[in-house]
Amino acid sequence: MSSIAYVTDEKMIEYHRLCGSRTMNFWRLSSKKEFTDFRKGDLLFFYSRGRHSRKKGFVGYAHYAGAHKMSVKQMWNRYGTENGYDSMKNLEDAIRRAAKDRPIPEKMNCLYLTDAVFFQSPVYPEEAGLDINEKLESYCYLDKNNPQVTVKILRLAERNGIDLWSASQTFEPVDVFRQDEFRHNLAVISTIIGKEGWNQKETARAKKLAQMKVSEEGWEYIRSSRTDCLNLTRDKAVIAVPFISQAKNRQLRITELIGKIELYRLYLKMAGGYSGAVEFEILYETEPGDLLRLIEDINHEGL
Repeated sequence: MSSIAYVTDEKMIEYHRLCGSRTMNFWRLSSKKEFTDFRKGDLLFFYSRGRHSRKKGFVGYAHYAGAHKMSVKQMWNRYGTENGYDSMKNLEDAIRRAAKDRPIPEKMNCLYLTDAVFFQSPVYPEEAGLDINEKLESYCYLDKNNPQVTVKILRLAERNGIDLWSASQTFEPVDVFRQDEFRHNLAVISTIIGKEGWNQKETARAKKLAQMKVSEEGWEYIRSSRTDCLNLTRDKAVIAVPFISQAKNRQLRITELIGKIELYRLYLKMAGGYSGAVEFEILYETEPGDLLRLIEDINHEGL
């Protein structure tokens, strides 16, 4: 789980906002500072000056989908206005301005982003307990030292309001935002709860169950875990947790599992829950009938 603050040209990001862009292609002149811990689905926050401020802050974010190398012509032919400009000439002019006296590389590193969300007003780094140099030239990681930073930024953005300009019949920025906020809350909670008391073989069995689950449509890992899974829709969040036991420790493992689920419930309640229902599911090798009935009772209680 990583989030990045990415220095973004204010004119380009304003173009995307006014066009209601959901997807966009960012280009990078320099490849010296490569991403080392940034995966598909992670959040890239637009670090830029706001519409009514000369001070830089987070004006929105999008989800990282992938990286590739392309020439300017290839970028325009493939992405067109998704590059943030209404003509190839304006794109080339922006690249020249950014390059200053440096030669423009034949091919540039590009970042493709999806599901963009814009804020009504900037969230400033210091509000989230961050100290970012105003002269930052490229990007920096936000949550390497504190996994709760992303959640803080999202909560501050929620307080200020989400820009609904890009809303459509098929895309609601607020829904995307709420799901991202829940994902990152859940990742922090998972880290707080910590790892189970499994041995090496039991851990391998749990990972195998989780891997099978995330291969199903709609399922993903909870971002700080390789054993707990999540299925998130507009109306419901389902959290799946592996149950691994042996005959000699079955009762202990049941107690640990119920305790883990109750901790998830407690911390989620403290964090504000989810806009839809929250339910739990058990991943198992052999069906544990008594445990399934317990989980069913817990799900009926809700948060």
